[in-house]
This record gives sequence, structure tokens and C-alpha cells, in this order.
Amino acid sequence: MIVSLWSGPRNCSTALMYSFAQRSDFKVVDEPLFAHFLKVTGAHRPSRAEVLDTMSSDVDVVQSNWESKKAPKVFLKHMANHLEGIDGDRFSDHHHLFLIRDPRKVIQSYRAHVDEPNETDLCYSHQLRWLERCKINAWPHLVVDSDELVAAPAVILKQICEFLGIGFQEEMLTWEPGARSEDGVWAKYWYHRVHASSGWESSKQHNSRSALDIPAEFSGLLAEIEPVFRRLQEHVLSN
Repeated sequence: MIVSLWSGPRNCSTALMYSFAQRSDFKVVDEPLFAHFLKVTGAHRPSRAEVLDTMSSDVDVVQSNWESKKAPKVFLKHMANHLEGIDGDRFSDHHHLFLIRDPRKVIQSYRAHVDEPNETDLCYSHQLRWLERCKINAWPHLVVDSDELVAAPAVILKQICEFLGIGFQEEMLTWEPGARSEDGVWAKYWYHRVHASSGWESSKQHNSRSALDIPAEFSGLLAEIEPVFRRLQEHVLSN
């Protein structure tokens, strides 16, 4: 079994990868298509040079690497926009997880790393297009709201495991603080909060109104992506 998580820029996707890393029957892979994305788009990221120096941008090579993992199951954590320029049929035998979050919160957190995030950076349209392709092709898929996962991790993780046809393990709820060997070279720029954690912990901003307030200069971006988010929300796993 290969599980592909299609996310946007949110810490929760890394935490979910860490959850699956606690299982002896899974190998996890952190954003294997990142170098491909950087090469085809020319996008700036703090780790751009390091990623291109250390990772293959050849999708065939990357696919061969994840298929060769010595484990019964593989969990691939992707940013959904890493699909740029890729023939999606190579994912036809995957189980597809979509992790979404209110764009107001995503814009707030992403600004700490990218001064002027755009629609491509935040991945909502990529997620919706890929979800629609999964539906058309009847590929197994599940949409999860990251705030709901943070609020009730045991409940949502059990439902994810049920979707995958595997048993839930309590070990998925906790992990050792600090970096993991599977982390991408970009972890030092993005993963501070997850590295400081020892498991699923309630977000202080989960119910905070301030987390929903964004600067006026991002009102156009919000107007562009919020309708897409609402369409994704219609498919969210309900607990």
C-alpha cells in the first residue's frame, strides 16, 4: 500500500507524517517531489539550493525510490502543488489523503516564511483539481480538516486508519521531540513547532479569533482561494 498525503503549507501534515512513522509497518517519505516542483516552477523557497543539490528532480527516479522502500506500506507526504507538470496516472494505485485548513489561518502562518504567498503557494486549487480527478477515477480518497485532527487526534486517526483498512495504534499519538531522520533538508526552516512537540497537542490558535484576522493586503488572495476551500470542505470527513 502507498498512501499519498496532499497538503498545503501546514505543520499538521508533518505531524501526520510523524504519526505514521511510529508504525513498524510503514516507511514515511517527506515531500519526495519537492525538487521537481522547484525545477519546473522556478519558485523561491528558503531551502531551494539545498533541495536541488540533494534531491532528484526526475520523477521516474523519485517514484522508483519510494516504490523500493523495504516496508509493506509507504506514507508519502506531499505539498499538493508539487503535482505541477506530472502525469497523475502514476498515482492511480495510491490511497489519497487531503489535509485542508481555513485559508485565513494558513495565510497567517505562511507569512513567517514567504513574504507574499500566492494561490499556488497555498495549494487549494491543486487540492481541488486532484480531488476531482480521484473522484472521476474512483481512486480511494479522504478529506480531513486539520483543525479537527488537532482537536480530536485519536478519533480522526482511527477514521483515517479505517479508510486505509489498517488497525489504529496508540503509538501514532506521540513521538520523541526533535528532528527525524526522514525530515527533508528544509525542516530547519519549517518544522520548529513540530520538533518541539512530543505528540498531538491542542493548538492555542484553534479557536482564536485573532488567527482569522489577516492584513488587508491579502484580502484579494483570500477572495481567490476561500471559495475553493469551501468546495473542499464539502467533502471533509465528519467525526
